[in-house]
Amino acid sequence: MAPRRRPSPRFKKAQLPGWALVLLGLVLGGTVVLLAQLVTQRAGSSDGLAGLLTQSKPAEPPAAKRAAPAPLKPKFDFYTVLPEVETVLPDRGAGAAPAKAEPSDASVRYVLQAGSFASFADADELKARLALQGMRADIQKVTIEDRGEFHRVRLGPYDKLEELDAVNRQLSKMGIKTLRLRVKQGAG
Repeated sequence: MAPRRRPSPRFKKAQLPGWALVLLGLVLGGTVVLLAQLVTQRAGSSDGLAGLLTQSKPAEPPAAKRAAPAPLKPKFDFYTVLPEVETVLPDRGAGAAPAKAEPSDASVRYVLQAGSFASFADADELKARLALQGMRADIQKVTIEDRGEFHRVRLGPYDKLEELDAVNRQLSKMGIKTLRLRVKQGAG
């Protein structure tokens, strides 16, 4: 005897794939939230999702009520602090006479800047060149607004101006033009 066949159902339930159900749930949930926001929105308020959809350009105050624009304040106090911290000394040249002894101030030291480079590799190369001559240099990373990062190669600090000038003469013989700086101790 042959097994009986089950009669096929006349109506099959259509099943949606899983991703379609998730998408349908997200659309329905978003619609419910948006409607709830629209219903509960306070008059003139720009809170929530309804505020994003109904937000228009804010009305300009009348010319008489507009306040005069405030003068622009500098973003940084760098330009006022730096002269108090670092001062560029005038260049005396390689063959200049020794400096007059300045009054000894324990809070002042001297630094030579041998170069400033956008690339760290260039700064490191100069530092290595100086090390081969027996000079100890440091690389200082600084950020200059609208120009990016720079790497300064600096020697020092020196307590006396005579020490600074002696090293400066050595660097001049190597073909390196330096920047002589007076730095207040404890700053930077």
